[in-house]
Amino acid sequence: MQLTRTLNVITMACLLFLTGCFGITGDTITPEADGQSTTTGNNSTNHAPFIDTSSMLNSLMYMEDEITQTNISFDPFTGDEILNGFNVSLHHAAIDIDGDAMTMGWDIDLDGDIDATTSASSGFTELSIDLSHWANVSDLIEYGYYQTMIAFIAIDEHGAGNAEFVEIWGYYEAEAENGSVFDDLALYVMDAEDASGSPSDGIDDNLVRVTMTQGSDINWAAISVKVSVNNEAPVTCNNPGATGGGCDLVEFGNTADQVWSVGDGVTIKEASAMCEAGETCSVTVTITDTQQGKTLDESSAVAE
Repeated sequence: MQLTRTLNVITMACLLFLTGCFGITGDTITPEADGQSTTTGNNSTNHAPFIDTSSMLNSLMYMEDEITQTNISFDPFTGDEILNGFNVSLHHAAIDIDGDAMTMGWDIDLDGDIDATTSASSGFTELSIDLSHWANVSDLIEYGYYQTMIAFIAIDEHGAGNAEFVEIWGYYEAEAENGSVFDDLALYVMDAEDASGSPSDGIDDNLVRVTMTQGSDINWAAISVKVSVNNEAPVTCNNPGATGGGCDLVEFGNTADQVWSVGDGVTIKEASAMCEAGETCSVTVTITDTQQGKTLDESSAVAE
């Protein structure tokens, strides 16, 4: 009986040695369980990047109307404004405390992929966001407002990532409540060309001719035409029938009405010495709608 008990004790001791219960077996021999994080002297735990999109800074820029700018074009046939979207400038900051390289940028359509990349750990990114990504919230808040959500994403070289949403607001002043465009704005096209005759030492030479080839009728009372010769200071011309300016506008085409229409034009004529004999002069013509306070056209031609 005593011999059997001794053999049992020896057997149990051997089993304890083999299982490491006596502490003889090192940690390096025992494999880690699945999912267990290894922390050694080198701290091998990987951390996802930390990011921030500075809601305060972006909000301040929005209040100053610097964060969103309309992206518009014009219909070539009607001249109507077309809203294509908004251009935005957004701030971000990102850091990886493990010192890993990061892939960063903005996800505009929220599909989880970066659409506009950036390599700067902190700074502004200029984005052009198509209208299809904006929601017209005029019925919910106030006429003319648009809203969208995008995200800033940062992923380290080991695949750990982070994301943060950014809400953006846009405002389009030119759109009316019924969705049409204010004032049915027209795109004007003017063609400038050399007028007949050559410059002389006189003060009544014909310089250039300007013809309207596209646009809506505009009353002469709302038109201002300025001429710059060889990049000199602009001179305001007299509208047809007026006097006192540095140059004259002689209308051709339909001269029986009080409007400038497609097909009509003017010959710009000196009322003071502007281009001398034998001189080739570059003439820049700027046409302004004084009632709307906007430039309708700027064109150039050579008088020789």
